[in-house]
Amino acid sequence: MVRLVVLVLVAWCSGLAAKAAPEERVGARVDSSRVSSTNLPIILLEVKEGIVSERKVACRARLLLPPGSKAPVGRSDNAPACSGLVRVHGGVSQVYPKKSYGLTLETPAPWLDLRQSAHWVLNAAFIDRSLLRHKLSYDLFRSLSGPGTRRYAAESRFVEVYLNGQYQGAYLLMERVDRTLLELQSYDSNAPTHACIYKAVDHAANFSHPGEAGFEQREPEALVTAYWGPLQEFNQFVSRASDAEFYEGRHGISARMDIANAIDFHLLVLLTSNVDGITKNFILARDALATNAPGRAPRFFFAPWDYDATFGRNWNATRVESTGWLSNHLFDRLHKDAAFRKQFAARWKQLRERQFSVANIHRMIDENVRALGPAARRNSARWASGQGMYPDRLSFEADVAEMKEWTVARLKWLDAEIEQRGR
Repeated sequence: MVRLVVLVLVAWCSGLAAKAAPEERVGARVDSSRVSSTNLPIILLEVKEGIVSERKVACRARLLLPPGSKAPVGRSDNAPACSGLVRVHGGVSQVYPKKSYGLTLETPAPWLDLRQSAHWVLNAAFIDRSLLRHKLSYDLFRSLSGPGTRRYAAESRFVEVYLNGQYQGAYLLMERVDRTLLELQSYDSNAPTHACIYKAVDHAANFSHPGEAGFEQREPEALVTAYWGPLQEFNQFVSRASDAEFYEGRHGISARMDIANAIDFHLLVLLTSNVDGITKNFILARDALATNAPGRAPRFFFAPWDYDATFGRNWNATRVESTGWLSNHLFDRLHKDAAFRKQFAARWKQLRERQFSVANIHRMIDENVRALGPAARRNSARWASGQGMYPDRLSFEADVAEMKEWTVARLKWLDAEIEQRGR
């Protein structure tokens, strides 16, 4: 739950390509009553010029906690200003009037009881009227973790954002999915292998062909060294190996990929019906070869990313039916194996008893609704659904209600579909 804390971020940025609108001039005052009465932490951004995506610019940041709030243990009520960088974040979402932002602080900060980090994402969730699809999906995936079976996804907290004194709405403050979050080894130029992170950025990332088309290298940093070998080898194997090679126990797919993780990732995609997240918009990662276990080869695993197009809505906010199977070439090949199908169906049945039950998902939705509180209405007033990019008029309350109804129907369909496929 988000603590009743007000977080004030003041960013002074220069060198931006576009000019700031007159009403967003630096130094514009924020209504103090709104700051003191909000139910969410607040991030204030101030820029001297308009923010763009092409480059990061210098910023300054300040953390301020409101009177009466309790600061986390070991932290002061008022943190000093610090330097940082800011830019517009995202792909297609950059065309939306409500922008997402990427923040890089010069000094790592433990914001809102999240992990200490210099890198943050302010996700606008413009196309998601409920504002909670990202958080719900990531929290669900992390809840699938068990002893020795971590399921990595960004942690996040709801906040409200002001830009140069003007209210921008409710946002999701998110951790960046990086080497630290995924608990991967640090880069060592002298090591024989390196931890690697690849982000699927377009639909070519469907594992049906050799090479690295559709992916971006995130770890090691591309400016440090190009490191496509592990992904190229994996794609070559998945797309070209014979069935005998693919399913072979010692050197086949189970030696190259964490199968239990792949099952949980696919189940999350299916549960949420992330139409835009099965052949793109996911993280594929692998650790370096452990120095203390040189004979144990690292395996690839998935982490989710970009889940605003879920729970009954598509990337452009159009409706998605509660039926429909989602897959790619990798999962198509996995599901050809009877043993895998049984393992897949057994895991689904296990999760349906708790994490993927209707009661649990509805509970999580309700908790997020309560956490957003009046901020949801303020956001809806700022960004009316009857305007701009929206295909229909949809209120926050209506979207939440539809999500719940859709979830019931989706789970019912998947119960029957997975049972049939598991035979």
